[in-house]
Parts: sequence; C-alpha cells; structure tokens
Amino acid sequence: MPTNKDPFDFTGATALVIGGGSGIGLEIATAFCSRGARVIISGRNEDKLKISSDCINEKYPGHCSYLKVDVTSESSVDDLIESVSNFFQGSLNILVNCAGTNIRAPIESVSLDDFKAVLDANLVGTFLVTQKSHAMLKAANYGRVINLASIFSTVTYPHRLSYSSSKGGVLLFSKTIALEWAEQGITVNTISPGPLLTEINKKVLEDRDNYNKFCERIPMRRFGEPYEVVTSALFLASRYSSYVTGSDIVVDGGWTSS
Repeated sequence: MPTNKDPFDFTGATALVIGGGSGIGLEIATAFCSRGARVIISGRNEDKLKISSDCINEKYPGHCSYLKVDVTSESSVDDLIESVSNFFQGSLNILVNCAGTNIRAPIESVSLDDFKAVLDANLVGTFLVTQKSHAMLKAANYGRVINLASIFSTVTYPHRLSYSSSKGGVLLFSKTIALEWAEQGITVNTISPGPLLTEINKKVLEDRDNYNKFCERIPMRRFGEPYEVVTSALFLASRYSSYVTGSDIVVDGGWTSS
C-alpha cells in the first residue's frame, strides 16, 4: 500500500520518456517533473531535446535531463539504457514509449522501405527500449510501462496502412508483456489517443477541408490537445495504479464509440 496520500505525488520516482522532446511526450514529461519526478527525455533531435529540457527546468529546476537516441538502432538503445542506468543508479520507475512516425499512402503506393521505417520507429523501437529497460524496472520499488498506441490500433482509416499496422502491434505487444511481467511488480499499459494537434498530424491540419472531414467522425468535432492525454499517463504511472495492467485508455473525443 502506498504511503503517500497524494496519488499523483511522484517525489523520488525516476522516469524515461522516449519522444519527450515534443508533443505528447513533452506534455507527459513536464507533468511528471511538476509532480516531483526526475525525468530523462530522449529522442533523435538533440537540439529539440535541449530546448525542451531547458524549458522544463525553468519551471522545475533540476528535474529534467536529456539523452539522444535512435530507437531503430539496437546499439543506440543499448547506449541509452546504459546511460540511464548510470544516471538513475540502476533503477527506473516509469518508462513511456512515445516516439513515432507516420507515412500516409494507399497500399499500392507504399514502398517496402517506408513500411519498414514506420514499423521500426513505432513498434521495433518500443520493443527494444522496453526489453532493455526490464532490469531497471524490476530493480525499482515499483515499475510502470506506458506505451502510446493509437485508436488506429483497433480501428483504421484510408492511407494509414503502415501506421495502423505498427500501432496494432504496439497494443498487443504491451498486453503480452503485461502478462509476462505481472508478478514482477511491473505494470504495462497503453494509451490510445485519437487525432491530436501534434506535428505528426501536420499534413491533415494544413488541409482545412481534410481536417473538417476528420472532425465529422469525432463526436466532439475537434482534434484533441496533447495535454489532454496527461492525466491518463499520470494515472497509469502512479503507485496507486498497481492493479491495472494490460489495459488501454482511449482518449479520442468519442471517435471509437460513435
């Protein structure tokens, strides 16, 4: 039983947020820091990571650090995990896999290289980071893995073949690992956002007609904001969510219920 009365008090907790330099990952990392956690954000763009880390530390001094990683490269992930382990003395409470990419095209136009690139970034990267973080998560007094899936892991849309395939994989990957680690004090869950106002949806947002067409499918008639995912992440990362594993929280404005 947790001894702290505030379920969202992360004082003393350690967290690694992959894709924490922007979008949903940045919002989640900022929220963890605001609640007392020590956080490492990681991704491919070191300049963006530094800017984001500096912005977080202006509000919450000393809570955020950054490390560069290419999640599609096993050697890069190995280097990251070694650095994180050294920084956190071999113990990690919270892992968030939030890195991702999308290449939109009908199947007849999807090249094998493009298909593999999306799967590597979204699914293989999640596999590599999660697998190699296991020892640190197990060594912590509690462990939480939160993987960003998508509503396109259970429903789909034209020209989303690569993305939906990868996110469907993330969903079942997470459920499988949840079963394997259930007795180790490590929970594994997913968050499935609907359309959000993030960089990955830039092409949709630039085309107003396409944006409005998308919104017709959403009962709330709008895209979500990245911050609207934060409370789901705080809940799943909490010490108090210890009986929640293998679950998926859908944050989609009602899309998949309509």
